[in-house]
Amino acid sequence: MSLVQRRRVLVALALAVSAVLVGITAVVSQVLTGGGPVGASVSQGQATMRPNIVLVLADDLDMSLVRTMPNVQALKRRGATFTNSFVVDSLCCTSRSALMTGMYPHNNRVFTNGGGPDKANPLGGYPAWKKHDDDSKSLAAALTTRAGGSYHTTFMGKFLNRYRGAGGSAVPQGWDEFHAITAGGYRMWSYKMTDAVKRSGESVISNRRYGRAAADYSTDVLRRMAVRSIESRERSDAPYFLEIAPFATHKRKRKVRATDPLFSPALRDRATKRSAGDCGRVPCARLRVRDRPGFNDDQRDNRPRYADGRLAAAWNENNRAGKRKTKRLENHYRNRARMAQSLDDLLGAVMRSVGPDTYVIFTSDNGYHLGEFRLGIGKRTAYKVDLQVPLIVAGPGVVTGSRGQVVQNIDLAPTIEQLAGNRPSPDRDGSSLVPVLRNPRAKGNRFAFVEHTWSEPVGDDPDLEGSDNLKRSYVAVRNRDALLVRYAHPSGHPSLVSYEFYRGLARVGSFEKRNQFRPQDPTVKAMMRKLDAYVDCASASCRALTR
Repeated sequence: MSLVQRRRVLVALALAVSAVLVGITAVVSQVLTGGGPVGASVSQGQATMRPNIVLVLADDLDMSLVRTMPNVQALKRRGATFTNSFVVDSLCCTSRSALMTGMYPHNNRVFTNGGGPDKANPLGGYPAWKKHDDDSKSLAAALTTRAGGSYHTTFMGKFLNRYRGAGGSAVPQGWDEFHAITAGGYRMWSYKMTDAVKRSGESVISNRRYGRAAADYSTDVLRRMAVRSIESRERSDAPYFLEIAPFATHKRKRKVRATDPLFSPALRDRATKRSAGDCGRVPCARLRVRDRPGFNDDQRDNRPRYADGRLAAAWNENNRAGKRKTKRLENHYRNRARMAQSLDDLLGAVMRSVGPDTYVIFTSDNGYHLGEFRLGIGKRTAYKVDLQVPLIVAGPGVVTGSRGQVVQNIDLAPTIEQLAGNRPSPDRDGSSLVPVLRNPRAKGNRFAFVEHTWSEPVGDDPDLEGSDNLKRSYVAVRNRDALLVRYAHPSGHPSLVSYEFYRGLARVGSFEKRNQFRPQDPTVKAMMRKLDAYVDCASASCRALTR
C-alpha cells in the first residue's frame, strides 16, 4: 500500500474511531457551535489526523469573471459558495495582509500598497508588515507552531507589495517553502522568483529568473509547480498547507512584447485574426461592458452628503464613456476573461491532484470596476463591484450549496486554523466559517467592515498607473442589503466628513445607484454607531460588531 493510500485509510479510520469514542451527537454539536477543532481525532494519546489545505488567491478577479471559468463552476458544485463575501479593503496589499493575519488594517497596521513618505514609519507594503511583526501573527506561523509544527507550508506567487526577495535574506516566518514572484511579476513574463534554501542551518532566499518564452507565463509556471508540490506532499504522512497566488487577472505594468495588451492573457488564449480567443464558458462577443450593473451610471445623484444632509463635493469626475472608451473597456473585459482561463486551468489542475482529505479554497484579493459609475478602470471604492469576491470552499464534511451569511477575508485565517485542528487564535478579528461550512443554516455574521487609506504614492504603483483614483480615506459598513460609507475630507477637518448610503443591494444585478443618506434614517443611525465602534475595535470586540 502506498503512503497516499495508507494516509487516506488512516483518515477514514480516525473519523470512524472518533465517532465511536466521542459519540455522533457530541461531534456534531462541537462542529456546529465552532467550539473546538474539527480535525478528526483518534483515542486519547494518539496522533490527530489533520487535513491538507490549498488556498488559491486570485488577483483583481471580479465577480463577473466567475461565470466564464469552468473549473470554478465545478468547485462550486462540490463545495460551499458564499454569495456575500467581501474584502476589508479593495487594494492588494491591505487585503492580502488582512487575509493572512485575520486582522483589519488598523490592527495589523498595513494600510496601503507602498511604504509611504516616512521610511521609519511605513504606511503599507512589506515594510509595514515587517515593521509591525505581522509575520508572527500570520496564518503560516500559526500552522507551523500552534499545530505542533506538524504542517508543511508552501507559498508560491504574489506575496506582498514591496517585497524584494533579496538574496541571502531570511525567509518570511512560517514558510517551509517560499516561491514569491518579485521583480517583473505584473508583466506575466520576465520576472524573478525566490526559493528557500538552507545555509548554515537557516532558511534564506535565493532567486531565479524566468524569461519570455510561452512556457514562462507565470500562471502556467505556478500551475506546474503546484501540481509537483501537491503530488510530493500527498506522498507524505505530514499534512500540508499550500497557498497559490497568481498575478491573474491584474493588469501589467510594462510590456514584454509590443503586442501585449494591458491585461495580458497566455499566448494560447489571445484573440487572433482567425479566432476571438478563449473567454471560457462565455463567448468573448457576449462579454459586453454595458451589461455590467452600473456601467456609465450618472454620478450626480451619488454625491456624498455631510452629517446634516447637505450635499458635499463629489470625489469622482463623472466622465461618461463614449463609443471609443466603451470599446477600449470592452477589450479590457475580454482580455481579463482570457487571463482568467489560465487561472481556471491552475484551479482544475489542483482539483485533480489533491486527495479526498484536502480542502480547496478559492477566492480573490478584491474585485474590479470597468466603467461602472463612470469610473474607468480600477478598484479602491466601497462599492460592491470592488469589494465583493468569490469564495468557494470544498473538502471533507463541507455541505454543498450557497451560503447567504456575510463573510470577509479576515475570516479565512481562523477558518483554516480550525480546519487544521486548532482553536482559532484569539487575536484574530475574523470568525471561523467552519460552523457554516458544516451547516448552511448555522448562525453567521451580518455585517462587514471596510477600511481604506489614501496616501500620495511614493515610487511606481501598478494599482495607480492608468487607473482612476479615489483620493479619499474612508471606512464603511455593510450588510447583505445596505452600505454606509464615511469619507474623510482631504483636509482632515472633522466637520467635513461626508457620507453615502445605499439599500436594496441584495437584489441580483443591483448596484449603488443613488445616495439615500438621511441622518434620521434608523438604519443609517445604527450603522453610524457601528462605524464609531469599529475604528478602535480589536479581536473579540471586532467580532462582536459583525453580529
